[in-house]
Amino acid sequence: MDPKVRNIIVLAIVGVVIVAGVAVVLVHSSKSVSATSCNQPLQSKNPIQVDQAEIPDSLDPDVTFSTPGWAAVQQVYQGLVNYNGSSAVNFSGVLASNWTEGYNPSTGLSEYTFTLRSGVTFSNGDPYNAFVQWYSFYRSLLLQQGPQFILEENFYSTDFNASNPLSYYSPAANSSAANTTLANDLNTWNFDAPTSTEIAMMEMPNQSFQVLNPGLIALNLGYGYLASNYTYLLASISAPNSYAVDPVVVDAHGGVQVGQVNTYLATATVGTGQYLLSNYNGVGGGGYTLSPSPSYWGTAAAAAEPWNNMIQPANTTVDVVFQTSVDITTNDMKTGVAASASFAYIGPSTITQLQGNGCIIVQPLPTIYGSTSGSWWIYLNQSTYPFNNLSVREAVAHAINYQQIISEAFGGYATQWVGPVPPSYPYYNPAGLSPYAYNLTLAQQEIADSPCANNACSGTTIKYAYLDIGLDWAETAQFLVNDLAQIGLTIDPVEISLDNLYEEQALTSGVCTSATAANGGPFPMGQEFYTSDYISPDDWTQNDAVSTGSANMCMSGYNNATVNSLVYEAAAESNSANLTRDYTTMTSLMYQNYTDIWLVVPTSFAIYSTYLHGVVENPMASAEPFAFLFNTQWAS
Repeated sequence: MDPKVRNIIVLAIVGVVIVAGVAVVLVHSSKSVSATSCNQPLQSKNPIQVDQAEIPDSLDPDVTFSTPGWAAVQQVYQGLVNYNGSSAVNFSGVLASNWTEGYNPSTGLSEYTFTLRSGVTFSNGDPYNAFVQWYSFYRSLLLQQGPQFILEENFYSTDFNASNPLSYYSPAANSSAANTTLANDLNTWNFDAPTSTEIAMMEMPNQSFQVLNPGLIALNLGYGYLASNYTYLLASISAPNSYAVDPVVVDAHGGVQVGQVNTYLATATVGTGQYLLSNYNGVGGGGYTLSPSPSYWGTAAAAAEPWNNMIQPANTTVDVVFQTSVDITTNDMKTGVAASASFAYIGPSTITQLQGNGCIIVQPLPTIYGSTSGSWWIYLNQSTYPFNNLSVREAVAHAINYQQIISEAFGGYATQWVGPVPPSYPYYNPAGLSPYAYNLTLAQQEIADSPCANNACSGTTIKYAYLDIGLDWAETAQFLVNDLAQIGLTIDPVEISLDNLYEEQALTSGVCTSATAANGGPFPMGQEFYTSDYISPDDWTQNDAVSTGSANMCMSGYNNATVNSLVYEAAAESNSANLTRDYTTMTSLMYQNYTDIWLVVPTSFAIYSTYLHGVVENPMASAEPFAFLFNTQWAS
């Protein structure tokens, strides 16, 4: 499947900068606020300032695939549903007031029917309805950008053919022709007042998105690559590429072009959400302003649903500053310039300083936050000597002193895990397998039963790629050098950037970059991780377990037919007993194969001013501090 590649913003991170999902902090502490009193109030209560270490990739909800991008567009655009409060499994209606799941006789699979809220408008006054939502879903598919695969699990473009509807597995020529026709339709129809012929086409049952009437839309499962039902549909459509965009605005600025981004929407926004985004300057030292929308549609609905934080009007203007200096961001927090912040990298000493400041909350968050932000492992490429030998891989797994790495490199602020599903996710390690243990005697026994016996491999230098994101990982690399030397393996650590890691994961003319000299390689061994697009176990296994996964294919190169099959079977399964069986089998097969050396999961913290109130945290959130929206926040 198309890999998820997203840059992630980090609220506060001791030892790592992450990519995709949400922010992470490699810190663990029992106290959330220091014992000292606060004598430095915020310098501004309205607007409040948020220091942010990274810059959005795009402000188009159908294009952005980075945490800073998601953090921005979620303030402006809205979808049918989103996570309910801090829950990872329950959902609230946003543009939809309610929904039902039923049976679709056309496909034999599920059909989700969403009742849309009445009176919803974009900030410019243009109306929102089922026609606009239909347009928005198909536009997202047609742009064919990074997040497209999230929708393509369950949905696909349409050819308006009742007898032979288009699906993910249709011939490429058919898909191309249909996409051209559909793009022309999106560019020429009036979705505020479509003709009867256009309405009839949007109401056709044999397509992914089906208008039932202006206030009702059905999502028909089965046309995407899963070709089945899907348990985590609401989670998947909570991602920004399912949000509503205004056809009038798109048409006025180039329309929809198949496979191409819209340059206007990359930096300009018009949504149905609580904020207007202005003054965008996508460079270091730049930023943007979020002002409460004076024409926001949701005031009455919010009053009727006071529990639904996703539709509440905005309280306060927010100035987001792209502040890439750790020292300046830290000082902004200490002096009350910033109400919250994200750091690309800070060490334990900086966290200690923040914990010792009575004006700053340093709040430890449940394990699922760290899992979602990024769980880390070491890959061993199974097609490359000496890791093509099981005994060598097992020896590596037991030669690593995990507790020394956690204690000394990460200051005790990380825990081990067992993959491929991260801790606190549904169906994590169902059999309760223990993390790989440091056992030098066992490691030496295994290496003695391998081609590397008697130091036979010590003369072969193994290049190890690690991200140059902080001292923690540099120290971890050095620990690995020392640990593996004890079993006769010679490791050469090579620093690479995040962009380099993405390159290493890719194929060029059928050859993995990780197998070439690019970026200082080849790298038969390296540091790898994944972060979530939405909370589901298959979002991980489709990347770190299946043979074509972005975090597997060119890294460990693990290819097991049983696992490949179970990844997609489990994604389509809803029976708990069957899911437990499937994920137990996948986990056990990878565990016994020593496919990846599952290393650490960070502990996430939210860091913000004691004067900042109304923070609603969620493990899939992208804005600071671990919030989906700034709308409920205010400063005293």
